[in-house]
Amino acid sequence: MPTRPLGKSGWQASVLTLGGVKWDTHLPEADAIALIQRALELGVNTFDTAHGYGGGESERRLGQALRGAHVPVFISTKTDDRTRDGARRQMDISLKRLGMDRVDLMFVHGLDDVEDYRQVVGSNGVLRALEEYRSAGRIRFVGVSGHWYRQNMERILAEYPFDSVLCPVGLFNLAYGYSFADTVLPLARKRGMAAMGMKVFGAGRVKHAASIDPYLRYSLNLPVDTLVIGCDSVEQLEQTVRVVKSRPPPLSAEEQEALFPECRRVTQSWDRGEFNWVSHYQ
Repeated sequence: MPTRPLGKSGWQASVLTLGGVKWDTHLPEADAIALIQRALELGVNTFDTAHGYGGGESERRLGQALRGAHVPVFISTKTDDRTRDGARRQMDISLKRLGMDRVDLMFVHGLDDVEDYRQVVGSNGVLRALEEYRSAGRIRFVGVSGHWYRQNMERILAEYPFDSVLCPVGLFNLAYGYSFADTVLPLARKRGMAAMGMKVFGAGRVKHAASIDPYLRYSLNLPVDTLVIGCDSVEQLEQTVRVVKSRPPPLSAEEQEALFPECRRVTQSWDRGEFNWVSHYQ
């Protein structure tokens, strides 16, 4: 499994991070644990989850799957509470579910609109709680994730010294003219932050596309440290790992443009409710 430095953390992250939104309640517990343990066998050493995934099942299952692991791993999770006290409560619960005294990276989850931004940076907001827990040694690094409001992401990255950012880097975003790759990623790099990409497979839309290969080729060759991907089967995971280990070349501009109609077709069908979202790549 290829690895890359995860910002200034000192961690050599596998270029694939297994994300926990699909191993929560979408899978039977035994299958979820088998998926996580198979990822370890395939060289995945970085895992991402969140307090709210599956009502806590994602964190609990990850902790159970990694208990007794014989290789070092890097764990990130997220709090979606915007207040100091609420975030502290969530982080305590997350650590308990994971069975850990300390987590490597804690994200402010899903930075949203301007009002949300104000709550996050407020004097009694979530960032205060994260700083307290970092000082106490209960988390090592602080990050922020966001899905839609890239202007607010750019603003907060310029104002606060986060260690990491997690944002969409899929070809679907580029096809719709709403890419974080040309704005947020360069700023994160300039600020020395780890860059973690998500929505590589368009939040599941790639299951209905012709092949996962070009979508991985596009995102792998952006200036990211690791790609957070979701799978709901070992087969999907192994297929993704095979592509990554082949070290595919970047997509040309012509190849990207040729895929845009497929991106739009699949997304428009998705928006009409023609696809079942429960089982898919993330």
